[in-house]
Amino acid sequence: MEAAARAIEEHGTDTGLGTVADRAGLPRPHVYRHFTSRDDLDQAVARHAARLLSAWIRPSLSAPGAPPEVVHGVIGQVLSWAVDHPNLYRFRARLGSTQAVPELTEAAEANLRAAGYEAHLPAYVVASVVGMVDAGIVWWFDHQDEVGLDQLNDWLAAQVWRVVAEVEFQVRSASA
Repeated sequence: MEAAARAIEEHGTDTGLGTVADRAGLPRPHVYRHFTSRDDLDQAVARHAARLLSAWIRPSLSAPGAPPEVVHGVIGQVLSWAVDHPNLYRFRARLGSTQAVPELTEAAEANLRAAGYEAHLPAYVVASVVGMVDAGIVWWFDHQDEVGLDQLNDWLAAQVWRVVAEVEFQVRSASA
């Protein structure tokens, strides 16, 4: 799996199984002793990439500050990792790994509570926000000459905050 991640980083998201096997130092048929299919390997690599990204952004999830500032910082960390690992980020985003949704939901709710908000963020909202951020970053990889990284960070953070604030508004309206 780690050999596959390194091969994807180096050669792109459509890296062949032969390249992965070479990187792992295995004959190609032996890869299937570890994974039942190419799809199984791809899913394992996407989960691995999601774990790496999650570990990278974890410290920013509990950063002090107003929720919009924290969102901006988290998005900045995601962008930083994506810039350093563009092929692996594309690969993870393409396969839609949502393994981090529970952790992101818990961290966001804790930060909101600390700031005096009551929001309960449904997992589908967090998953939707993750999808929006992924789509924006993948788009940016191919259009870097149109939008700067700081501008993308500002825009994505503002959109994520708008979604979270709308959920907070709905929660308060339902309680009133």
